Amino acid sequence: MNLGLLFYFITRFHALLFLHLCLLVVGTPYISSSFSYNPDLKSEVNSTHISVLNYNVRVFNTYAYLQNKNTPGKSMVNWIAKNDADIKCLQEFYNDNKSEVFNTTSRIAQANNNAVVVKPAFVNRIGAQFGLAIFSRFPIIHSGEVLNEESKHQHAIFADVNTGEDTIRVYNTHLQSMSIDENKIGEFEQAKENYLNIAKKLRFGFVERAKQVDNLVNHILQSPYPVIVCGDFNDLPYSYTYLTLKQHLSNAFEEAGHGFGFSYNGKLFFLRIDNQFYSKQLRATSFNIYRDISYSDHFPIRAEYSLNP
Repeated sequence: MNLGLLFYFITRFHALLFLHLCLLVVGTPYISSSFSYNPDLKSEVNSTHISVLNYNVRVFNTYAYLQNKNTPGKSMVNWIAKNDADIKCLQEFYNDNKSEVFNTTSRIAQANNNAVVVKPAFVNRIGAQFGLAIFSRFPIIHSGEVLNEESKHQHAIFADVNTGEDTIRVYNTHLQSMSIDENKIGEFEQAKENYLNIAKKLRFGFVERAKQVDNLVNHILQSPYPVIVCGDFNDLPYSYTYLTLKQHLSNAFEEAGHGFGFSYNGKLFFLRIDNQFYSKQLRATSFNIYRDISYSDHFPIRAEYSLNP
């Protein structure tokens, strides 16, 4: 828009051209974060390749109020189980070993003979697990949690996977949510009445995510292996969270994606809050958003990487 207005005012020799020129210059560093265009990338012939799926599954819609004809939990589980990604990182994971439908750990693992790391942040009264999960067709030689130093609350887990040629540390993270009810978006009067409450929630989210990403980056910097960081970051590509990770890692969408990369499936459809970051020793060769898979309020994303010899 600014580019169009710049040319418009140039043709009219209007002083406003300098305003739009300045806006373009200031916004230039964020263009690659907003829009990506990459020609078809080729993988190195002699390198090892690895594919990674990332998906916030919204507890597989296990609760009745989350379900309708378009969001059956069983279909979501089946889709994930059939996806042939080498590694699958799931946020808002749910598992109930007593259920024929939601015994998700065994169903997904058995479909691809996966090694599994499930770290429940919460277990309910019937023994069902809620949290984060990593599935890998490669052997997992070590795993652990990244905990909030103050509250000891889990906001990321990791698994060291042996690809045969190398070992990669894969992080799965789910950072602090905004906790804003999007169903109230557009109800101006109600939003106006509650603006202080909304502002407090936004501020709390910004502060908590900043703490969490600092803690996560410190953990990443101590990794003995190259890393891939997947997750629902609940933050935009212009945020402290995103830019802090970009100081140390590359972003798969920016390096191998196409278009705007919107990953949220809701009223705020223009949000890209699900990401994969990776170490410089790796190379992203493709990035895809499954926008036809609308079971959850997030779309699944998948990236392919070359592990250079």
